[in-house]
This record gives sequence, C-alpha cells and structure tokens, in this order.
Amino acid sequence: MATLPPRKNPTPTKISKQHLSPLQTLLQMGFPKHRAEKALAATGNRDVQLASDWLLTHVNDPSLDECSPREYILYACPTGRFLEQIHNFWAKSKELCGWNGAHNFTPHITLVSFFKAPDECAPQLSRALKQVVEQTAVNLDRPLKLEQYTSHNFMGFFVVEEDANYLNRLALQYVKEVSNSTISLEPHVKSLHLTLAYQFPEAQYGTLKSLVDNLDPSCASAWELRLYSRDARLATKQVHKILYPHTPREPDELELMIGDYIYLSSDALQNTQDGWVEGISWLTGMSGFLPENYTVRTSESDAWTMHRTVQLCKAILAPEEGDAANGKMPDPQDNISESTAPIEDVSMTKEDSVPDFYGAEMAKTFQQMINSTGNASILSEAVDKSAKSVTPEVSGRGRRIFVMRHGERVDFTFGSWIPYCFDEFGNYTRKDLNMPKTLPRRKNVILGWQKDSPLTNVGVYQANLIGEGLREAGVNFSHVYSSPSFRCVQTATGVLTGMNIKDTMPINLEPGFFEWLAWHAHSGENVVEWCSKQELTDTGFNIAMDYQPCIPVDQLHNHYSESLEQFYDRNNTITREIIKKTTGDILIVGHAITLDACTRDLCAKPPRQSSELNKLMQKVTYCSLVAAEQVGENEWRIGEPPCYPVTHTNNQRFDWKILSG
Repeated sequence: MATLPPRKNPTPTKISKQHLSPLQTLLQMGFPKHRAEKALAATGNRDVQLASDWLLTHVNDPSLDECSPREYILYACPTGRFLEQIHNFWAKSKELCGWNGAHNFTPHITLVSFFKAPDECAPQLSRALKQVVEQTAVNLDRPLKLEQYTSHNFMGFFVVEEDANYLNRLALQYVKEVSNSTISLEPHVKSLHLTLAYQFPEAQYGTLKSLVDNLDPSCASAWELRLYSRDARLATKQVHKILYPHTPREPDELELMIGDYIYLSSDALQNTQDGWVEGISWLTGMSGFLPENYTVRTSESDAWTMHRTVQLCKAILAPEEGDAANGKMPDPQDNISESTAPIEDVSMTKEDSVPDFYGAEMAKTFQQMINSTGNASILSEAVDKSAKSVTPEVSGRGRRIFVMRHGERVDFTFGSWIPYCFDEFGNYTRKDLNMPKTLPRRKNVILGWQKDSPLTNVGVYQANLIGEGLREAGVNFSHVYSSPSFRCVQTATGVLTGMNIKDTMPINLEPGFFEWLAWHAHSGENVVEWCSKQELTDTGFNIAMDYQPCIPVDQLHNHYSESLEQFYDRNNTITREIIKKTTGDILIVGHAITLDACTRDLCAKPPRQSSELNKLMQKVTYCSLVAAEQVGENEWRIGEPPCYPVTHTNNQRFDWKILSG
C-alpha cells in the first residue's frame, strides 16, 4: 500500500471539544456573550456547569442583560490554627455581646480596596494574582507578624512594618498588572490590619478585650491571598440566610429556598410594619417580599464569590517522629492548593468555615431551583454528559448521619507483617514506607497489633482527604463516634484533621460499633484487646474520656453468638440512642459492614441476608462514606455524600532486584 504524502497546510478544523474554554462552550450552547461572561464572573470561572446553572436560575433576573460590573477586593487571609482561634472568638463574641461590624466579613487583611471590573476581565484578574506571587523575589516562610491593638471602638491586629512592606509590594504589583483603561484600582492606603471587632458599645470593651487576649497570631498557621467579587447591589445591603422555604402566595412575594441568601436594606428591616420586607435573591437575582423571621443575618462575605486563592506563606511545625502513625498528621491547610477553597454549608454559621459559594452545595441549590422551575430540559442536550456529574449532590436540609469505613489497614496490605516487623522483645521496625514510622505503646504488644491492625500511611492519607473534602463541602459535626479498633480511631482522627477540627472535636469510643462478633467467636473471651483511652490520649489522640458507651467492652461478651439480624439490631439501637441524645450532624467511623448496619433500619429496611451482605461488602472500599438524611420526623433516606470518594489503584511492592539481573 502506498504511503500518504505529508501535508504542509492541513485544512483548519474546529477546536476539539476538550480544548474549548468555558466561554467558548457557553457560546456554542447558544448563550449570548454578555450573559455567558456575566455567569462565569458570578461563579468564579469554575466550570461550564456552574455557569449554565447560574444562567438558568437567573433567567428572570431583571438585571441579567445590564452591563453592570462586579466589585472585586483582594485580601490576605489566615488559615489553620489562627483562623480557628478567630472563628471561636467570633462565636463567643456574638454569644456574649451580639453582632458587631467585624462579623460582616471573613477574617482578612485588605490589600486592595473594592474596585469594579467588567465581567470579561474576571479571568485576567485571577491569573494576575498567581503571577504576582510567583514573580515575587522573596517569599515568607513563616506566619505574618502581628501586633495586638485595642481601643474602645476597635480591636484587632496591625501588621508589623517589615511584613506590611512585603504585602504592600504585592498589592502595588497586582495593581500594576491589572490596571488598564477599564479597570481602576488602588492598594489599601491605611495601615494594614486584621479587624476583630468594631462598631460595638463601649460597655462591651472589657468582655471583648478578655477574649482578644486569648488569641495567638504566632501559632502555626498559613496565609493566602484571596480574590473575591460581589454583586454591586450588595454594597449597601445586609445579607440574610434563608432558614425555611416559602412558596409565594401573592404576585409580589419572593420564593424562598434553603441555601439562598437575601440582600435586605437596613431601612426596610427597621420600617417593616408587618414583618414582611423587600429583598433581592442571591440565587435568582429577583426581588420581592418575604417574611423576615424566615431568615437570619449572616456575614456579608457569605454572598461573595471567591475567584482565586494563592498560598502566600506557610508555617509547618516539624512533626515528631512517628506522628503519621500516632494520628499527629500535618495540618492540610499548610499545603493548601491555590485552587482549593472551602465551601459553606447552608446549615452552618460563618464561624464554621471560610466561604467559597460556587461548589458542591451551591451547585446543588442551583439544581434544585432548576428542577423546581422545569428548566432542566433546556440544557439536557446542550451540556456534555460528563459535565453533569461534576458535583456530588447534597441537600443539606435535614439532619445527617455520616457513616464511614476505616482506611487501608496494614495487615490486609502486607499480610503476615507481625513477625516481619517485631523482634522477640516486641520492638517494632518499619519495613516499608507505607508502614507507620512508629506504633504506640500498648499492653500485649505483638498480640494486640495482630488483632488490632493500624492503618498504613496511605490509609491515614485517605482519611485526611475525606476530611478535606467534607471541609470544602461545608460539613460540620456536632459529635464523632468510633469503633475502638485502632484503625477506626486513626481514621476518625484523619478526617477531623482534614477538617481542621481535630483539637476541638473529641472522639467518642463506642465498642458497640465493632464488627459482627460471629466472625470472632473462635478467638476466646476477648474479641480484641483494644488500646485503652489513656493509651490513645497519651499518644496524642483526642479521646472523650468521660463518654459512657451504649455497650461497654465487658458487655460485648453477651453478643458473641449474635445472629446477623441481632448484629444489625445492635448497631441500629446504638445509632438511634445517639440520635436521641445529640443534635446536628454526626460522624460514625467503623467497619465495612457498619455503613449498612447503622443506616438500614433508619431507612425502614429489613436486615440483609448473609449472602446479600457478602456481595455488598466487596463494594465497600476503604474510607467509603454514606450519609443518611432525616427527611421527616421519623423518616430517613440514604443520600449521596457531599464529597467525592477516594479512588486509587493497587500499588504492588516494587522489587529493585529485577533491574540487577
């Protein structure tokens, strides 16, 4: 067969679909350019799906075709432990003193004041931020140095001169990069500071001052630059969060959906005669009257869009030897990606997270609105099928019980690892990088670890990733429960570490969540000799020492001969008891079978047969997560978790000797 001759000038072809920009994709879908640019700017230029959902929910927005630019602002924001301290401070200050001006924003240092930019410039503004940091000759390798300042009308921290000069150089460079004929901006001219409280009555000074004195800005934490934007109509409004749904009864009423934010003027709130006020919906852009008592005031910045985060500096404390095995994992915020931003859940307060409102939760809210208005069919063929599955669904309307399997375990990964890693005196030596560096001290060392395997380092990382995913989805737990198996305690700790709440959320050990005892009937009187609460606490785990389990360890003997139905009943009884005693979302970390056993009866389904269970368990991989959501007084249903699962291939052990032959 003759060979094809080369072509010097191939005929130009259409751009392949995978190389289309979001704007090009929206234009191909038939949206006008100005609308497509407005949608992308309003959603942080994340992806086509979010932008198209925004367009569908704003189809009746009277300002949709107005060429009104958004307002942008550049902040330096703390993350990690210092951020947690500020959130706790604000929670206590609201509780003791009520609302003040600082509660209107996320913790920040203003670098560039509000400026307006056309929607088509949003990508340029985002790219420039990354470029400025990359081009900076000197980068901080420590937290910013702050000095406390308090007066009778202001409390906060001022940036010391050296670091203030550094931040000012970044701000000036950013201004230089993006200034043009259509964008005019200036760096923040006031002394750089982080505000903790202002616009408060003088009588509250003493209370607030005592709270401020407990803050430590030098603790291990990271800082990052964040570019936010907001609807210009928000500048003079209060932001309220919808607590209850409302279907309009009159033509001038506004439909309310949980998860939406409403822009309300102070005058309207003060002058209402009947409890009804006129507001603008963040979700739809439409205005109308709504009952004020269906809302609660929240931070103005909750209704902003985050366009870009870029790591500014980090401060990582060197971990102690064996930290990975002992549950002392590095703070994931110390290595935060520039494209990663937490998302606020509709049921959370501002203290619970840093907002990024066009991710999983808000995409779901968009989709609910689209489905309720019947507009979903508009995009059914226009949007690529793969884009429709970008975001996991989560309703966030009812209380949720999250049940999770532990991470990858050492014994299942390495087989007979005990004689390989322990000497005759019980001293442990790591023989693979995926094994823990060290192990906690415990009674009956070899026998204990043989029956109560730790996680691999991959298992610890799996749990940490799930925690990060839950944090980014805005999930917050009121209580955490774990099987006393060491692998489960490690997994729970990894999740809480990824959520940045390890130090503030103790783990309740519940022996009743241990796996089916029929599998252990041959092992004698004791199922497993678990680490004691004290041994775990001494190792660095945050264990609730005063928690009284529903089924203490010594009572598990009564369950050795339990049937599968009795095992399901054991888990269901404990789960329902916990639900009665607690409020809010809770996390249960157990074993593969725990996911089904703790949720089956809640969802009004009978226990599974053993043959059915065996097939199910093969599909419950490490760190699998399920969420049962309350949809009525006594009604629950299984829903899709708010974060993605952790998937990776099996990595066989590499033998370097194959290259020596």
